[in-house]
Amino acid sequence: MEYTYHLKLVEPGGSGFRDVTGLVQTMSWSGDVRQIARALSVGLAVPRDGSVETPNLAEGAALILEQAGKPRFTGQLTQCTTSSQTAVADLSALDGGRFLAGNEGFYRFDGVTPEAAVTAMCRDFGVQTGNLAHTGITVRRKFPGMALDKIISTLYTLAGEQTGRRYLPRITGDGRLEVVEKADAASMEIVQTMGVTNSWSIERLCNSVAIYTDDGQLVRRVEDGASQAVNGRLEHVLRQRAGEDAAGEARAWLEDNGLQQNLTVEVLDPPMELICGEAVLLRDTGSGVSGLFWVDGDTHTWKNGLHLGKFKLNFRNLMTEASAGSEL
Repeated sequence: MEYTYHLKLVEPGGSGFRDVTGLVQTMSWSGDVRQIARALSVGLAVPRDGSVETPNLAEGAALILEQAGKPRFTGQLTQCTTSSQTAVADLSALDGGRFLAGNEGFYRFDGVTPEAAVTAMCRDFGVQTGNLAHTGITVRRKFPGMALDKIISTLYTLAGEQTGRRYLPRITGDGRLEVVEKADAASMEIVQTMGVTNSWSIERLCNSVAIYTDDGQLVRRVEDGASQAVNGRLEHVLRQRAGEDAAGEARAWLEDNGLQQNLTVEVLDPPMELICGEAVLLRDTGSGVSGLFWVDGDTHTWKNGLHLGKFKLNFRNLMTEASAGSEL
């Protein structure tokens, strides 16, 4: 059988690896913009008749998923289940994002850019870094015992309030942390789907932002009158510091917390570059749905020789905002 991917099993301790592509029964590779770690789940054949050498699935083993010679996922096994009643082992792995979600730190940053702060934190915890989006914005924040991924998201959220950009932390296929600016235009296109599900929600709706000074004086309100006419007023409060104008931040808040419209599309043989955080142009002639969307969640599945993709798409280019820690 000709495979479009290769799966390598790395020995505990990294002493060597074995290509186990031919043993894969099912495989699922997935991610979500709200979680920094991507996951890989594999059903791996473990014949007991001696026809194939039993793979070493001990604690410390890792998986590498490659496509076209490029690593798409590198991560340690986090769970392995075998049974005497079946010749298939169920494997779960997470990439290096688990070290950012699973470690907590105590940090105080005063006049430091997010990119410099993140570099320092990753150095402390032995996390390799790739390209970290340049903001040039200095922040002041303290984080008493916070998860590293929440600190990173908060730092870039604070910078984004001033730059107007949206940032996405993620782990590269070779295990490095990168922070990228979310795209404003699509680099990929979907012209045919296997199915489309459309949904909308106002569960997170905010249609009014009240801006106050530090001493509690109302400066102004930024509102979505059309939404209020239908749904009533749902207000968020922003504090405007001396010498600043919070109107831009208020408009961004309304945009990010308006009517949530989502599509779930299923695609045959999607590009592996189509993962959460990316922008895609959908032109589906079957459903009649078309437009520019952003991927909030993705699941790539390989089974019975087929590569299927399921994608949660959002009409809005949203940043997964965080507000950990407190001001200095």
